[in-house]
Amino acid sequence: MPRYIKKIWSGDVYEAEEYYSRRKINKSCLRGPNENGSSAEQQERNLKYARKKLARKINANFGKGDLFLTLTHKQYVGYGEAKRQLQNFLKRLKRKRKKMGLPELKYVAVTEAEDKRAHHHLVVSGTDLTVDQWTELWGQGRIMISRLEPDGDYTGLTRYITKECPLDHSKRWSCSRNLVEPKVEVVPMKDEKPKQRLRVPKGYREVERYEYASEENGMFRYIKAIRNGGADYGEGKERES
Repeated sequence: MPRYIKKIWSGDVYEAEEYYSRRKINKSCLRGPNENGSSAEQQERNLKYARKKLARKINANFGKGDLFLTLTHKQYVGYGEAKRQLQNFLKRLKRKRKKMGLPELKYVAVTEAEDKRAHHHLVVSGTDLTVDQWTELWGQGRIMISRLEPDGDYTGLTRYITKECPLDHSKRWSCSRNLVEPKVEVVPMKDEKPKQRLRVPKGYREVERYEYASEENGMFRYIKAIRNGGADYGEGKERES
């Protein structure tokens, strides 16, 4: 079987996946699990993969100075009405930013309404407003605001804001169309047998590494590294093989 390394750059985060594949390299190498699977097990895999894609998108588009918002409704509303009020809020925020001379709004929004009062989690472009101004802009209840920590990897935040999403996650989060995609490069390996560990690029520090083997696809290896900067990212020297 041919062997490949998929390299993914998402903002300050670098990931690499080394794997065997029976398929010839093409666009299908960039796809994840079958999103049309109907079984609960397949849906669970799809949800995990969708979360990983969302984390990469957040890492690629947001950072220091941007904001994490939680919007609540003071009265009970159904899921459809909650989404409508969220869209109206985003329209008002876009108009406000335009008046302030700021670039087009970037956002990721997640709506949760399972067995509790509807609320929304958002990651948005940094906007300098007071708490009172934010509250007036939302107009439907409380709003909690915090600035993103400049740690480069927002995978934990992604897991938090999607923790209540059901297996059928397809309509639970949305993103603005102006978000950039992570950079992905798939490289075929000349030798089918790996001779050394996956390397961490210079200027990055390794934060995660694992590997496993399956009867169907053989050995799979993975690493994650974060660019130098912030708290305790080390010297970023390339690891020895």
